[in-house]
Amino acid sequence: MNEILQDLRFGLRTLFKSPGFAIVALATVAVGIGANAAIFSIVDGVLLKPSPFKEVDRMVRVLEKPPGGGRNGISTLNYLDWEKQDTVFEYIAAQRWGSVSLTGVETPVQVQCEQVRVHFFDVFQGIPRIGRAFLPGEDDVGRDHVVVISNSFWVSQFGSDPGVLGRKLILDGEPYEVIGVMPPGRFDLTSTKMWRPFSFAPENMTRDFHWFSAWAMLKKGVSIEQARTQMDALAIRIAHDYPKSNKGWGVAIDSFNSILVGDDLRNSLYLLMGAVGMVLLIACANLANLTLARGISREREVAIRAAIGAGRGRLVRQFITESLILSVAGGALGLLLAYAGLAVMKATMPQGTIPPNLEVTMDGRVLLFVLVLSVLTGVLFGIVPAFKATRPNLTSSIRQGGGGASYGLSSRRFRAALVVAEVALAFVLLTGSGLLIRSFFRMQTVETGFDSTNVVTAYLPISDRRFASAAEFKLYLHRITEAVAAVPGVRDVALTTALPLQGWGYGMPFQIVGAKALDAANRPDCFFKMVGPSYFRTLGIRLTKGRFLDEHDIKGAPPAAVINETMAKKFFANENPVGKRILVEEIAYAATKLGPEIPWEVVGVVADEKVESLGSDDSYNPGMYVTTDQSPVTDQALVVRGQTNSTLIQRSIRDAIHGVDKDQVVDSMKTLDQIKVESVAGERFRSILMGVFAGVALLLAAIGLYGVISYSVVQRTREIGIRAALGASPASIRGLVVRSAMTLTILGLVLGVAGALALAQFISSMLFNTGKFDPATFAAVAAVLALVALLACLIPARRAMSVNPIVALRYE
Repeated sequence: MNEILQDLRFGLRTLFKSPGFAIVALATVAVGIGANAAIFSIVDGVLLKPSPFKEVDRMVRVLEKPPGGGRNGISTLNYLDWEKQDTVFEYIAAQRWGSVSLTGVETPVQVQCEQVRVHFFDVFQGIPRIGRAFLPGEDDVGRDHVVVISNSFWVSQFGSDPGVLGRKLILDGEPYEVIGVMPPGRFDLTSTKMWRPFSFAPENMTRDFHWFSAWAMLKKGVSIEQARTQMDALAIRIAHDYPKSNKGWGVAIDSFNSILVGDDLRNSLYLLMGAVGMVLLIACANLANLTLARGISREREVAIRAAIGAGRGRLVRQFITESLILSVAGGALGLLLAYAGLAVMKATMPQGTIPPNLEVTMDGRVLLFVLVLSVLTGVLFGIVPAFKATRPNLTSSIRQGGGGASYGLSSRRFRAALVVAEVALAFVLLTGSGLLIRSFFRMQTVETGFDSTNVVTAYLPISDRRFASAAEFKLYLHRITEAVAAVPGVRDVALTTALPLQGWGYGMPFQIVGAKALDAANRPDCFFKMVGPSYFRTLGIRLTKGRFLDEHDIKGAPPAAVINETMAKKFFANENPVGKRILVEEIAYAATKLGPEIPWEVVGVVADEKVESLGSDDSYNPGMYVTTDQSPVTDQALVVRGQTNSTLIQRSIRDAIHGVDKDQVVDSMKTLDQIKVESVAGERFRSILMGVFAGVALLLAAIGLYGVISYSVVQRTREIGIRAALGASPASIRGLVVRSAMTLTILGLVLGVAGALALAQFISSMLFNTGKFDPATFAAVAAVLALVALLACLIPARRAMSVNPIVALRYE
């Protein structure tokens, strides 16, 4: 212990005598470890920490599986059969995401509210902190006007008042009694603020309308494969009894963990963890080079200590102790950087990046990671220089005062190899970053099919129970659109069931009249939008055939539909679709059921509207548009085009709507340009992080190359002097230095290509319209690295050109 303390004291004194080296080393370690700690805290929170649910291995999501594969929502009667007949679930609970309008307060607000069956909190293992959860039977119609609220909603809206129990909340115009408050923690991590019972009314009792999901808890001892087998057998029995709606349909069961963290997020985290790992390796290579150079300057000190009896083991331990002092101190600074970096990332990452029910923090696990990483870093960059620095030629070192006499070809090769490795790693990171950035910019230029200039959007949540008839509902919508159209600065206004870039909305199976007849359960599907007649004009969507929908397409008139070009090309490839009829079952107003087939006549074809995010694959997005008047549903959103900047009229639009109905919630009002930006927010965030890490890697590689070339010039001063004395021109001496640097760079680039190709293969699923081997990106990255290498060797080259032959010949 006494010797260790002596090593620590001596190491600290030595480092204080070399403040420049110490500062550079500390900064390098801090950046490398800080980046790793920040990303590890996210990886740990998302992938490594034990689940907050004790029985997570038994938790599964249950959906229906269409004949073509994939996942779909559940129909009411199929679910009720599952509840009665399954033998593998301890609990099963239907869930419907949604929101409610909270009125009776100063300003009506939209609150995220889930409808759930009574066993939902049994599946998710939640016990209210005050009050109770739902009782059996409270998910029956007539007993369902109770609500459980989250802790965060209780605190923000009711000031943690225990008297909230029994209070009435007006949700979608109806009173609900607060019966419980969930505990803080995982139930506060989602956007959901309240839960109410999910009751099935008579109009919900269908098998052909798929509209909710379900969660279940497997019975103890039942595997997920056994559950799939049993539920598939049940689905076959249901399909046999109800072939019209269920032929070919099955049940899809997925583990909770596989749903919570999707492949895209998992792969992104692996990518970022690999990126910061490469940054740390480059930092270690730099520090090894610095430590090796510093060891050369200490040859005389080492030789004297060895001459007076210090064993090599003691000398190696001294050098490694100094490396550990630097790495641990740098790790402490890196931890501060990690705190700041994580705060910035959490503040700027897109909403929903971190899955609900998971929490990312800098906790004891991260502190332990930093400590272990700091020790490993110190050993990694210190071990080889320590062994090389402790085997000098004692006689020459003492005589020449530590001029590096004993450091020969092996040391130069080792330092050169470190630089080659740095360049290779930097090339891999820069290439990966370049591919992601190139992909991101291609997303930005994708054809959307609409003009987003000066367009503002908003959702208009309306309860299914609010209006007694479709006629009353349509009259209300007409008053809303008239009021908004009268706002000064508004040019066009329209309603839609799904905003651009926000998904399909409704997806409906269809049958083309005259084509081969298919079972209703096995028909192809398309997105089915109900829109106002001015929708295409408001968004600037181009007509390619026929006509747009118009004010004459109302109830009682022949059913009229406009289809997009994708649908026209796929299903009417060799004929004009205008005038053709497409059968689609009626979507019942304010009910979850389908009615008789409606023969929609195609009256026009429009250019494809980008219905999913800018980075999505829209290769299969056939779509139909019909008027809200001919197919009314309560899911409504507003699109308004202003004559000038649409942000200036948002307040006026709200006021106009509240002038019609003061309790109408206007939710998520934003411009269409904002929606475009948000649709690629995840890709932007990932590209920026990769770009930052790649930039740090490039800087560290440039510093490493500069250090090696500078030291090489110092070591070859005598040789350069002799060359100059024999008549070598400054240009030839400069070429000697530059060739040395570019040789190392080219070797690094060659080695880096293999790693870059492997990384490109890994991220290929993240790329949009960008090949995994994109010649332009590879060439640009190579050119950037070559240019940086050239700049890094300019100062050493100028120093070499200025060598005085007389002084150089006296150097040794």
